[in-house]
Amino acid sequence: MNKRSIAIILELIPVVAAPLAISLMVASIDSSAIRWVINICTLIGFLGFVFFIIGHKLGKNSKPVIILGVLDILATLSIIGFYVLAIFSFGL
Repeated sequence: MNKRSIAIILELIPVVAAPLAISLMVASIDSSAIRWVINICTLIGFLGFVFFIIGHKLGKNSKPVIILGVLDILATLSIIGFYVLAIFSFGL
């Protein structure tokens, strides 16, 4: 497995975790296991910028790595935006 493949796999993690966390938050499913998955996916989605940095160090100028890097940043921004929206909806 070369560095480019590792970079692609690492950058896919927050891209999948952020939408999963948001979709589970708005779903009506509630259990301790689901809350655990939401917490882990939210943390991974929020740390998408870290995966962006690691991926760019490993993948250099590979086109898929650059595209996934942008999606990593969007994953971080989506988690932040969701929490800002939640704060505004509660009127704090």
